[in-house]
Amino acid sequence: MKAAILALALLAMPAHAHDWTASEKGWAAAWLATRAVDWAQTRHIARHPDRFRELNPMLDPHPSLGEVNRMFLLTTAAGLLAAHYLPKYRKGMLQVWFAVGAVVVARNAHIGVRLEF
Repeated sequence: MKAAILALALLAMPAHAHDWTASEKGWAAAWLATRAVDWAQTRHIARHPDRFRELNPMLDPHPSLGEVNRMFLLTTAAGLLAAHYLPKYRKGMLQVWFAVGAVVVARNAHIGVRLEF
């Protein structure tokens, strides 16, 4: 339950960041969308170690669901905090993170990784 509350708070943070521009909020929303899809795909990978292995160096090749959830919550929180407190670099960071996430999600989909929550 704590993780769900934290996740919702983190997802809402850009909407309440009054000093963020509309463009920055849009890039944050796009990045968070790729994060959600990547998270679901990584959970699918964790549930199917016979078919897939995780390539993210922050995780084992066959992570547990708990490890996946913790990594996504912590790295998403760290990303939002970095974007919030580094306004000079905010838009660029969010654009890069979105682009990387979109490539990862597309690659996963191409090899048959599905979404599983």
